[in-house]
Amino acid sequence: MLAASTLCFTFTVIMGIWIATSAYRGKRPLKILLPLHVGFAIVGATFLLIALNRGDQRLMLNVALAVAVAAFGVIMAWSRRRGYVIVPLFVCHVILGAMFYLSLACFTLFPKF
Repeated sequence: MLAASTLCFTFTVIMGIWIATSAYRGKRPLKILLPLHVGFAIVGATFLLIALNRGDQRLMLNVALAVAVAAFGVIMAWSRRRGYVIVPLFVCHVILGAMFYLSLACFTLFPKF
């Protein structure tokens, strides 16, 4: 389950980088990217919760980080719909997402970590 979660979040990261670089260039990303980004994140979080339910207690930090990343993403999307671009929200979403992904990758690649 942990490997499946890492794979889903790898796709989420790739799509997030694509969305961010498109926004940085001033272009609109493909319309399908945002729903896919969110969808893969939800599926990855589901696999993460299944792994946690199976007794892998070291993933509690990852669950907390996933909730924080999702909260910043939701707030960012809500403010974007209202016409605001709040850069600190984006920066927090990216930094917490990177911390989450690195931690998850370490737990997946190094089981004794």
